[in-house]
Amino acid sequence: MLRSWIAIVPFMVSQAFGQAIIHVPADAPTIQIAIEQAQPFDTIIVAPGTYYETISFLGKAITVRSSRGQEVTTISAVGLGGSVVMCINYEGSDTVLDGFRIMGGTGRYLSGANPGYCGGGMCNDHSSPTVINCTFSGNAAMYGGGMYNLNSDPTVTNCAFTQNSATYYFGGGIFNDFSSPTIINCTFNGNAASSGGGMRNFHSSPSVSNCAFTDNTASTGGGITNVESSPTVTNCTFIGNEVFTGGGGMTNSSSSPTVTSCLFSGNMAFGNGSPRGGGMYNVNSDPTLTNCTFRRNRVYDYGGGIYNTGSNLTVDNCTFQGNTAWRGGGMYNSEGGPEVSNCTFSGNSAYLGGGIFNTGSNLVVTNCTFCGNSSYRGGGIDGGGHDLLANCIFWRDSAQEIVSTTPPTIRFSVVHAGLPLNAIDSGGNMALDPMFIRLPNPGPDGTWGGSDDDYGDLRLRRGSPCVNAGDPGFIAQTGETDLDGHARLLCGRVDMGAYEFGIGDNECDDDVDLGDFDAWDTCFTGLDGDAYGDGCEAFDFDLDGDVDLLDHAAFQLSFTGPL
Repeated sequence: MLRSWIAIVPFMVSQAFGQAIIHVPADAPTIQIAIEQAQPFDTIIVAPGTYYETISFLGKAITVRSSRGQEVTTISAVGLGGSVVMCINYEGSDTVLDGFRIMGGTGRYLSGANPGYCGGGMCNDHSSPTVINCTFSGNAAMYGGGMYNLNSDPTVTNCAFTQNSATYYFGGGIFNDFSSPTIINCTFNGNAASSGGGMRNFHSSPSVSNCAFTDNTASTGGGITNVESSPTVTNCTFIGNEVFTGGGGMTNSSSSPTVTSCLFSGNMAFGNGSPRGGGMYNVNSDPTLTNCTFRRNRVYDYGGGIYNTGSNLTVDNCTFQGNTAWRGGGMYNSEGGPEVSNCTFSGNSAYLGGGIFNTGSNLVVTNCTFCGNSSYRGGGIDGGGHDLLANCIFWRDSAQEIVSTTPPTIRFSVVHAGLPLNAIDSGGNMALDPMFIRLPNPGPDGTWGGSDDDYGDLRLRRGSPCVNAGDPGFIAQTGETDLDGHARLLCGRVDMGAYEFGIGDNECDDDVDLGDFDAWDTCFTGLDGDAYGDGCEAFDFDLDGDVDLLDHAAFQLSFTGPL
């Protein structure tokens, strides 16, 4: 027997595999009544239209889906108040919201340690629903303008958070409070908050991937603010976010985020006083940054790309281009022990420390390239801590590549202007032209930070004195690569700078010629994905762990003939 509530509300009900499919027509704005009547694993399909109501899933494992998507189907709380959607009865992943525009919410009141109105668009309290293909726009609340998650781990996919606000408090787009949601393929645009314009995490560990944070505003953390949190942020973009105090793209306070393959571009900290961290602001935090790009971020005071104080961050395989600040165009360090490896700094500018400004930190910089950075003092690095610089290249940074108030230790590096007088020369240093493929150029206007900037190509040319000239005792970490993703150690000795020369040069003679072709058969593994043997890293052009015909095509293009 089909369940039927036609006598109660004008629904159309059909049966599928023992579960009901309930159709809510546009002339019957009764989504909540359909939820009340639904049984576990029912599906409610909602016709296009605007439904002026607030809904609660009542702890039910059901799906509420629009028939034609968020563009034409809206749930609005305008004039009603409260959270537009609520999951406050221990809902799990089988509770699904799919394909709606959620707007006009003002939040559900929560008492407790931090009373206030939470989750203008959606309130998840001890619940972990699935939310897909939704837009949260024009919602406002004290905490979590678009969505508030308290002790909740929802999965949010293909959603947009636009023009939501938590102006006086936290999380314009989303506020995660003791929560670890999974957020995939979402956009955060034009949201505003006191902290965390796009998102704020407190004691939370969300997984955020393939998301875009653009044009959000806050006092701190325009894109994301993390407080005592450890989020994983992967393949995300932070563009054009602005803050008054610090962290245009991201702010980390007592947090340990893992940030991988992300772009921070055009973010800004612009307020009065001492704004810091155009791209990222770290205080007493230990972030791990890998394969990230910081480009054209700006701050009126410290740390155009990144500001660190009391932080032990790890930065690997990252690019800093065209960032500007008063001190530390690319990066500012105060106290802590930052470690920077396999990175490039080009076209960054500041009054002090064009590439990096360091004071009181135990800064370690390994296999990095600084070129075309500018400042009044210390174009590459203005140091004032216990700096260790190894296997690095400092070339055409003005004025003077390295200046330090305390003796830096420099080993196996190129320094164009020569070592500072107070430097500890640990051996292997030189002032020879590294022979880059193309030098950086600020363009016709002569000023870094504009759209006409050319950050150059800082890979090494054939015949560079930096090839196989790094520390002979260098041992690459397991899986360590250069900035291109190639094996960090080719030909038995590490190169200077961020890029390893020698892809295709199996013989390690600074030349790709017929002798290298002779080794091809030994290294060729075919199309089955078998691992190649020792010494064959130079043939893995596409970095897939296999030496196959695709690599052979690239290998032929790299052929140079006799040196």
